[in-house]
Amino acid sequence: MSTTLNGQILGRTHYATRAVLERELGRLGLTFAQALLLNALAAADAPLPRTEAARRLVDAVKVPTATAHGTLTELIAATLVAPLPTDASRVALTPTGRQAQHLVAAASAEIGARLWADLPADDLVAAARVLEVVRRRAEQALAAV
Repeated sequence: MSTTLNGQILGRTHYATRAVLERELGRLGLTFAQALLLNALAAADAPLPRTEAARRLVDAVKVPTATAHGTLTELIAATLVAPLPTDASRVALTPTGRQAQHLVAAASAEIGARLWADLPADDLVAAARVLEVVRRRAEQALAAV
């Protein structure tokens, strides 16, 4: 039986792999959105303005801006992220937040290694290329509205 690549198979794959990750994130006391925001802050070269941190989450998972700001507020309340003492409009990971982000990255890497194991490298390259084209087209469609 052959499977046709379409939105349904992509969605089912996304939700299945995300559920595996969310199970691990739950053990860490984090939500998916919180983990993504920790990753965004860890990847930043410097503390981010709150609006930029929220925008990165909006861009990543297409949540409303208010939801992204709520997630940032949750991370601040959990002392994983803190406003800068000299500029409360900018935020950065705390040492505890950096440690949590390292645990998230390790869990994600382990899950990825397990789920993608034994797939031919050429297939993975082709899949990544196709998915990136589809993602860009979807982004363009959203921007056109």
